[in-house]
Formats: sequence, C-alpha cells, structure tokens
Amino acid sequence: MNPKKRRSFFLLNGAIVIINILLFSKAFLGLDFFGGTTLSVSAAWTAALISVIVLIGGNNRILGKKEPPHLLAQKVYTLNDCVAALRKALHHGDLFDDNIHKNIEQIERFKRKGSTIKNVLLQKFSANEMSFHKFSGVLQDVENVICMNVRSILNKITAFDIEEYGAMQRERLPDDELARQKMVIYNDYIDFVSNATMTNETILLKLDQMLLEISRYNSLEDGDVQRLPAMIEMDELIHNVKLYK
Repeated sequence: MNPKKRRSFFLLNGAIVIINILLFSKAFLGLDFFGGTTLSVSAAWTAALISVIVLIGGNNRILGKKEPPHLLAQKVYTLNDCVAALRKALHHGDLFDDNIHKNIEQIERFKRKGSTIKNVLLQKFSANEMSFHKFSGVLQDVENVICMNVRSILNKITAFDIEEYGAMQRERLPDDELARQKMVIYNDYIDFVSNATMTNETILLKLDQMLLEISRYNSLEDGDVQRLPAMIEMDELIHNVKLYK
C-alpha cells in the first residue's frame, strides 16, 4: 500500500471509530441498541448500519482504487525540484526505492562538491577570469545533466506498472512469447534506472578528479584548462549522456 492509500485508509477508519465512540459512549450520546426510546434505538441501528456500509464500501474503494500515473517529472528544473520529485516517487519498499534514495544522496553530494570546487577556484582565480568561467560552466552542465537524468528516471518509474510486474514475479504465467516480451521491457526499465543512477555516480567521480587536478596548479591558462584530462573526460561524458537521454 502506497503512502497516499495508507493515509486515506487510516483517516477513514479513524473517523468511523471516533464517530461511533461519540454516538454509543455513555459519556456522550449513549445510543443503545435495545434500551431507551424507540427513536434512540432506531438511531442506534441506523448509525451502526451506516458505519458498516461506509467501513466496507470506503475501504474497498481505497484499497481497490488504481491510482492514475503521476507526471512526476513535470516542473523538475533544479536540484531541489529533483529531490522533491524523487521523494514523492518513494513507496517504502518498492522496486526502485534503493535507486531513488541513491539519487537523492547523489544530489546532496554534488551540492557539496560543487561548493568545494567553487571555493578552490576562487582561491586560484578571480571570478572574472576565463578559467573560472570555464570550470563554473562545467559545474552548470553537470547540474543540468543530473536533472535530466532524474527526469528520465522519474518518467520510467511513472510508466512502470509495478502491480503487473509484481504479479508476473509472484505467479506462474504462461511461458509464451508475449509474456517474455513483457518481461524484457520491464527489465529494460529496471536497467535504465540503474544505469542512469550509475551515470550520476560516474559524474561525481569525475568531479573528484577535476578537483584534484585543479588543486595541483597555482595558475592555468584558458588553453590549459581545456587540456586537463578530467575536463576532457567530463565533456565527453556530458555529451554522451545528452546524446542518449
């Protein structure tokens, strides 16, 4: 049961319990099924019948309702947007939760690394120097790629039918071509999310390498910046990610 359904389930049942306490407790209205006036007995049975109908009908509706897919990737433009959308995608134990937690942690690490790199750059270059702008531009490109990766991950999670996949895993379905094709598609979704998460991890590793290379130099010319191995590798990685997303 996802968090939204769980919340609705507890709210409904809690409300029914509280209302019945107010109706039947001697400290409040004190309705009785067999004692009191004809009107109060009738009210007690009517209240009980309505409670049972609401209890059964409401719970069946909540538990049986298939929620429409949410476009989680809409309006995801910044790192904070990414984190908020990823948290909404969590279902406490679902197939993608581990990767979602990993992506949230990666974003927080990128923020820390980006801040560190900028501080180191300002110790070596002025904010107006071309070299500073080159490195800052790479950081912005990395942020854009991470957001793009997260949007892609969210789109895959939204499109993935977790209920059907779970049923195929639990039940022995016919071993036909259609079932095999479905499972191939589901595995492609799972692999995509894992690979996108791994790409973010590779980007963070390249940032560490770039920081190490920056720290080795007291000064760098614009041409030197472009020839740094970490800068070359980062540019290639960013280009490839943009190409295949």
